[in-house]
Amino acid sequence: MKAAVSILVFLYFTAAGFAQEQHPEVTIHSRVDTTNPEIKLIIKLWTNYLNAAPDSLYNNPHWNNTEKAVYADFDFSRKFIYQVPSDQLLHYFKPTVLSVEKEGKYYSIRTIFFAGDTNSVSKRSNPWCITKLYAVKENKEWKLINALPVITEKWARKKIGKITFIYPPAHQFNLQSASKANEFCEYLQSKFKLPAIEPFAFYITDNADDMGKLLNFDFYFAGYTTGTAMRNNNILLSGLGSEYYPHELVHMILPESGMHSMIEEGFASWQGGSNGKTFEENVLQLADLMYKNGEITFNTVLNKSSDWHTSAYYTMGAVLCKTAFDTGGIDFVQALLNVPNEDSKLIETVCNIFKIKPEDIDRFLKSKITAYSSVR
Repeated sequence: MKAAVSILVFLYFTAAGFAQEQHPEVTIHSRVDTTNPEIKLIIKLWTNYLNAAPDSLYNNPHWNNTEKAVYADFDFSRKFIYQVPSDQLLHYFKPTVLSVEKEGKYYSIRTIFFAGDTNSVSKRSNPWCITKLYAVKENKEWKLINALPVITEKWARKKIGKITFIYPPAHQFNLQSASKANEFCEYLQSKFKLPAIEPFAFYITDNADDMGKLLNFDFYFAGYTTGTAMRNNNILLSGLGSEYYPHELVHMILPESGMHSMIEEGFASWQGGSNGKTFEENVLQLADLMYKNGEITFNTVLNKSSDWHTSAYYTMGAVLCKTAFDTGGIDFVQALLNVPNEDSKLIETVCNIFKIKPEDIDRFLKSKITAYSSVR
């Protein structure tokens, strides 16, 4: 439902056609000591950043150069906050700086993104989020920095194979689970002839909110999850308190090739499960949903047109991958993994490898979903 509400808000923004503001209004809470010259510099830095297309990937002058050099997508909260363009979102969910506090060599900046005038749809998404990120001195100038390196500075580290596990002092490291994670990655890479695994960091937290803190959130809504794979940054974050998170591990070892999102999520759900359920459990759930709701078709799932879309999208992609493997082995799975993120190309490939017509896809998939759901 969380993802569904995000989509409804997005549709609301689109339909309303909000006027774009070049300079979003940033309010400073009275708690913030604006008489402090250094705090005034931090506020100016943060305000300038929010006015400098924070949803875009470019050499933003307000972010520290060290992270920009290391990470392709350097603001870890960017993809979660800006589900719609920043000049629209910040016009509606207006930022209010709640606090600017000195923390060692850093300044923390806590900001709420809140809409004062909401309708029945968007009020369920209010506040959009509360962020907490930091400022650090770089070449005698204050620059923004992610919360992750600040929070995890004194966390323990343990390397197993290509994975470096990073976890808080209170966490009891589980060598068996860590080894299982490494073996799982190596097994999939070998079996499905995937590119060599790049080394990556696996951050362990106990829950989604603690994980959100590493993504610069005190509270977040859009994209709220227990795990995320930032493949282009070689980082996996887990909120399960475990060294083993198969779904996200799959995302980390798949190639950065722009494959179709239904196939990427489907492959990860087939091999690693999703929503805390196995492939078989998810297929059974989808079969039951389709039995009760005749509007669920391949096209409605592909277009993400209803509130059940997320789980159905993942599971239908998993069924395609499983069916490809059962029909033509690894070569057919590779054919799906090579489909670009274009719906027309996906439909074309599905028809080619299964030798069916576009109008037969629904009947074909329903038969497979029924067959897989009956095996349990």
